[in-house]
Amino acid sequence: MSIDITSANAYFGAAVHIQSESWTRIPLARRIAAISHAARLIANRLEDPLETDTTSPGDFPRHDAAVYEQALWLLTASDLNATVQAFILNSKQQGGSIAANVRALQSVSQATICQPALKHLVLNPRSVRMTRG
Repeated sequence: MSIDITSANAYFGAAVHIQSESWTRIPLARRIAAISHAARLIANRLEDPLETDTTSPGDFPRHDAAVYEQALWLLTASDLNATVQAFILNSKQQGGSIAANVRALQSVSQATICQPALKHLVLNPRSVRMTRG
């Protein structure tokens, strides 16, 4: 199997993942797009090619799990950004600094690998050093 919506739905299964409800309430087309975008973001950060095979829970690194966690994070971060933007546009408290902060938040959320995804990855294995104690 590969990194796709079927595997993502299994990963976010109701009896398996705490964020299952968050994942399933998002429209299918957005979930599929988020998986593709997350895979590109993670592939750009890896030194080796992105492994597109689905792995088992004990494997490390787990690129498929990282992609699915990143996809959910992108979707929920974009929903939060839309809510904040709507508040700013509808509020009498419009100001350049608030709008600039929202734009900065959007750019960070689109370019950052989230913590749940990072726990499944090894981004720079050369930074790990073994020492004798």
